[in-house]
Amino acid sequence: MLSCKDLLEELGNYLDDEVSVDLRRELEEHLAECRPCKVVADSARQTVKIVTGCRSFELPSKFSAKIMAKIRAAGPGRAGSGEEES
Repeated sequence: MLSCKDLLEELGNYLDDEVSVDLRRELEEHLAECRPCKVVADSARQTVKIVTGCRSFELPSKFSAKIMAKIRAAGPGRAGSGEEES
């Protein structure tokens, strides 16, 4: 049986139906017996469903300009860039 780590590494491919029949079987066996992984897989599946069901929309130009100004002001290594300051 696959480990939880193996399942998590293949979860995206599984949800996108991009795994072999044999791997799909192994993943589904693991999900049938591992509640934490089933919760993660179900949550991911629901998240994809919600996000893909949302329609896009335009932000008001003043709002977009204000957000972009804040992003530019933050610059590299600042909040929101994913980098920590020293």
